[in-house]
Amino acid sequence: MARHAVPVFAMCMICLLLSGPRAVAQEQAPSAYRIKPSDVAVPPDVKLGEYQRTTRPFENWTLICDENLQARKKVCNISQSFVDQNQAQIFSWSLAADEKGKPFMILRTPSATGAGSKLSLKIAGRKQPLDVQLQGCNASVCVGYVPVGPMLREQIGKETTVQVSYSLPSGATVSLDAPFKGLKTALSAIN
Repeated sequence: MARHAVPVFAMCMICLLLSGPRAVAQEQAPSAYRIKPSDVAVPPDVKLGEYQRTTRPFENWTLICDENLQARKKVCNISQSFVDQNQAQIFSWSLAADEKGKPFMILRTPSATGAGSKLSLKIAGRKQPLDVQLQGCNASVCVGYVPVGPMLREQIGKETTVQVSYSLPSGATVSLDAPFKGLKTALSAIN
């Protein structure tokens, strides 16, 4: 009888060990975790795996390109962002191009600024600031647009600094210096 006690005991231990992980897994709620979706929004007409985003940092600017690999179509923009002491974004702008290839700047402020508000760009060599009306807002940002003409091209080429300012409904004024330094190098990296 003593000879059979060891195998029975061993058999019970094997059963306990094999059932142990299942019991632990059953204790966790299956909905406690989920897959985090990609930060890159894939257009509905592009298959997953056929779209890629590349991000390249430059001095003061970041080049972001989205590419449809199957259609061999690439869209890029170059962005610069500013945050406050709490890491909340207070201003960003991006150099992009429209469907015809004409460059323009997309300017963004917090949504509290409000649609219809003005943002001022004080540019070197220009007496009056360039006022940009914020055209629309969503829950997080307000957006305005400025075409890149000869004056802004010259400033980008000289790598000057633009003084950006806008007012909040509270009466507070946000003012910062936005350098063009690094934008020209990021532009030349687009191929």
